[in-house]
Amino acid sequence: MIKRSRSFRLLLLGLFGSSALLWTGCESTQGAVNAPRATTVGSGDEEIKPAPKSVSYSDKKDVFQAAEYESDITSAYPNARQIRLQVGEVLEVYRGSARIGDGQPEMAFYLPQEATAIVRLIVEREGSRRTYFLRGIAPGESVGGVVEKEWLNRQGTGPRDAADEARVQNAIRGEPFLILVE
Repeated sequence: MIKRSRSFRLLLLGLFGSSALLWTGCESTQGAVNAPRATTVGSGDEEIKPAPKSVSYSDKKDVFQAAEYESDITSAYPNARQIRLQVGEVLEVYRGSARIGDGQPEMAFYLPQEATAIVRLIVEREGSRRTYFLRGIAPGESVGGVVEKEWLNRQGTGPRDAADEARVQNAIRGEPFLILVE
């Protein structure tokens, strides 16, 4: 009886195994399996043409460079003081001082966040005197200016709030410094 039940189990296992193999070839209605299949149309007589050759134009500007320099920023700021730098060049742009009790607000040279990709602002402190330098990092153009230091955050890298940001923008529009790095 033990032998019979063993052979019966083998027979059932074989039957289930063959039915499982039969069902694996059936089409499913789930997931990405039913995604449209690519079909080839044609008789196979068509001539296969080689891919077009890639051509490089080294004397042309990059697409992004052309878009960046097409607009003439000098015409947008006709009354701007121009600061022209070469990459790696350092140039003094502003001297300010903070004398207590003189009734004048302390001024600082300000660069917008996008200008930090083309120039680096260097501040030299000597007592109450501040000297601001620009170092060219990469070719590009931007606009900066002299603003009241109290409008800037502690690091001097940005306005403290939205109201100060409006004051900074008005000050830069009033006396812009056009920064051109070549």
